[in-house]
Amino acid sequence: MAGLKFLADGLSALVDRAGRWASWLCLPVVLLLFIQLPLREIVHSGYNAANDYGQIVFAWFFMLGIPFAMRHDAHVRVDIFYQRFGAKRRAAINLIGTLLFVLPWLGLLFWYSIPIVMNSLRETENFAETYTPGYFILKFQLFLFAALVGMQALANILHAAMALAAPGEKR
Repeated sequence: MAGLKFLADGLSALVDRAGRWASWLCLPVVLLLFIQLPLREIVHSGYNAANDYGQIVFAWFFMLGIPFAMRHDAHVRVDIFYQRFGAKRRAAINLIGTLLFVLPWLGLLFWYSIPIVMNSLRETENFAETYTPGYFILKFQLFLFAALVGMQALANILHAAMALAAPGEKR
């Protein structure tokens, strides 16, 4: 049981580090995207590549933030009843929800993104409208996203299983 806890905590710590690093991407997103409006509307200038790179940074921010939110149980949940349940019932709901919904969705996302991402990487795809290099980076983030969500899902499964196996509160 200690080995499983060590593994679950290690996976969560890795996701946590990635999420904390991603939080620093908020400032470049604001700078790259927010400044585009005054440049276009007031100065009648602008740099399309800055917008494209802002999209890449925003995607990193968002796709690293989702597993981080999942790790801290800060994702959107309709918890009208969940908040009133005990620890074991919550663990059971988390386990069933992760096994029935998160893992199948993640598997489909990964499976169907393989040809898209591999083709984009092979061609080092550019942004279609501006021909700015780097669009393949956006698509590659799907793999990183799937890996981090998968690690956190595995950690959540292990934590829920350990909570259900632990002695204590009855259902």
